[in-house]
Amino acid sequence: MDKLPLKSKKFLAYMIAEFGWKISIFFVLWVYSDKIDFYALSLLMCLVIINAFIQCGYILGQAALDRYVQVAEALLDDDDNDKRDKEDQ
Repeated sequence: MDKLPLKSKKFLAYMIAEFGWKISIFFVLWVYSDKIDFYALSLLMCLVIINAFIQCGYILGQAALDRYVQVAEALLDDDDNDKRDKEDQ
């Protein structure tokens, strides 16, 4: 991989979203630091669950994209080899 993660638009969007969730969780904990009622606990649980889904979706999406690129490169390499073999004959 020649490209650094910080130059990827998808990675930057993911990091901004990730920091957004972390800031919102910190804010709720800071506001309700003396007491956490049912509403605040429900909100925190929802934030954590949504955060987990976002992380899993990003990781699975990147894995699928990487696999797709590898298969496409392999197919293109096979096509190039077939063309060279035909030209050599």
